[in-house]
Parts: sequence; C-alpha cells; structure tokens
Amino acid sequence: MKKVFSILLTGALMFSTLNLVGCTGAKQQEPAKPAVAEKEVEAKPEEAEKSKLIGISVPSATHGWVAATAYYAEKKARELGLEYKLVVSANPNEQASQLEELTSMKCSAIVLFPHNDEVTVAAQKVLDAGIPLINFDRKVDVDSTAYLAGDNAGIGNEGAKYIAEKLGKKGKVVIISVPSWGDINTERVNGFRDTIAKDFPEIEILNEYGANTAAQQDGLKVMADALTANKNIDGIFSVDDELSIGIQKAIEEAKRTDIKAVTGGGGMQAYFNLIKSQESISYASALYSPSMIQDCVQIAKDIIDGKTPEKTKIIPSDVVDRANVDQYLDSNSPY
Repeated sequence: MKKVFSILLTGALMFSTLNLVGCTGAKQQEPAKPAVAEKEVEAKPEEAEKSKLIGISVPSATHGWVAATAYYAEKKARELGLEYKLVVSANPNEQASQLEELTSMKCSAIVLFPHNDEVTVAAQKVLDAGIPLINFDRKVDVDSTAYLAGDNAGIGNEGAKYIAEKLGKKGKVVIISVPSWGDINTERVNGFRDTIAKDFPEIEILNEYGANTAAQQDGLKVMADALTANKNIDGIFSVDDELSIGIQKAIEEAKRTDIKAVTGGGGMQAYFNLIKSQESISYASALYSPSMIQDCVQIAKDIIDGKTPEKTKIIPSDVVDRANVDQYLDSNSPY
C-alpha cells in the first residue's frame, strides 16, 4: 500500500511540476539572463585592461635625442592614464625579440621607433597578430597602421634658406653629415643640396664630410678635418644639433673667423644655449624634436578609442635662432 501511495505521490508531483512549467515557461527563461550578464561584467574589466595596454619600443640611448624619445613617450602614456610596457633595446636583434614579447602580451597597439629596417619581419608579425603598429621616425618595410616623423627634407630646405640669407645668397659652404643614419641623413642632405641648386646658384658646396656618429666629439673631429682642407668656408650645414656643438668647438679651437653661419637639426637644449651665447657667428637649428613621439602615443590611444588615424603624418620643421630661441628653452627637457 505504501508502495502504491509513493508511486501516486511521485506522479502527482511530476504532473504539478509539468503544469507549472507549462503555465510559466516564458518567465522561467528570464533567470538565465543574469548569468549572461555576469559573464559580460566579468569580461568588461579584461577588455578595459586590454584597451589601455600599449607597447612602446625604442632604441637605447646612443644619442641625447634618442634618449629623450623614451622620456617623452612614457610621459605621454602617464598623462593619458594608459597601461604601457616600455622596452629599450641595444640592437635590432634585441628589438625584434622585444616586439615578439609585446605581441605575445596582446597589446592593443604598439609604438615602434626602430633601430633600422632589420626589424621589418618582427614588425610584420605585430600586424599579422592584428595589433595596430604606429611607426615613428625611421621607417620599416611594412604597411604600418600609422607613420609619424618630422620633416627631414625640410631640415635641409630650411638650413639652406637660413645659410643663404646670412651669406647674402653667395659664398662657400660645406656639409657635415652622419651617413650611418641612412635615409634620415640622405633626406636632410638632399633637401639642402636641392634647395641650394634650385634657389641659390651662387652658393658653392665645397664638399660633404661624414661623421661616424652625431656625438659632439665626432663633430669636432670631422670639422677639424674640414677646416684643414678648406682655407675659406662661409657657411656650414650640419644635420644635427649635437654634431653642431662639436663643430662650434672645432671652429673655436682653430680660431677661424671666416665662418658666418652654422645650422643644426633636432632641438637640443645645450645647442639652444649655444645659439643664444654666440654673436660673431649665426647659429640656428631646424626643429626635429624627440617630443614628437608623444603624438604616436596619442595615436595609439585614439586607435584604442575606435578612431581612425592619418596614415602618414609629417610634422613641419621650424627654425630656431638667436631671435626666437628663448621661446624654446626648457630647463626640464632631457635633451
């Protein structure tokens, strides 16, 4: 009897349950929604974290300008409240390895200031992983998401105009370059040569002298050779500010009074101070500031925010000389 009662009771309960589900089935699906919502809430912090994470890869400091790029990139990332991973490399192989590491971290964007085009394969792997790549200054042979640099040809153009003005559009000049810089050096020198040839035919380019690096001691050495080889020089086009500090030292040591104008390129505070202090020779710099890398970090943030950046952005070069140098002096600048 108990057994029969148990069977009947079980049947009644099953009927009751089925009836309840049949009557309220639509409502019974609603509790599933909070479970989905909880998953979405859990995913959002991960997405937010990923959306803020950017990688920044720059060469180690072999030159004051290069050192300053790391400073400015980090400064901008902090200002924007981004999570970032800054890596500094001594050579292209190390940089390629670091790019692979940043790729494995699934950064939402990577800012790359490459040593040279030897990191092209690693840069392509970044893009193949679906990570936007913002290429700064030196180009790599990939279809980067965005490319930003200063106007290297413009430095040559502006240097030619400045020297021509100071020489009254005629005279003899030499070029002090850094061939190891590759395209950057070529663009600056060609910009100078082209402008002189086109607009100032009475200015004679005596020769081009290549320094091993842009360090001051190399500038001093190569300029000493140029001064020995040329008894009269009216103007000097230099591709870099730090190089020009060495050039000034060589002129001073040689006690040369024939030189009327010297240019540089970059935006170095020590050179700005030199510009301000010199009176017998007109010194100038065509800007190519390391602070431009901040724009690359901003582009990375814009991409994270869903904005589409300009494919290529070239920042024009302004000339700094004794007349306006005070506007550019900054005691807090690392370069």
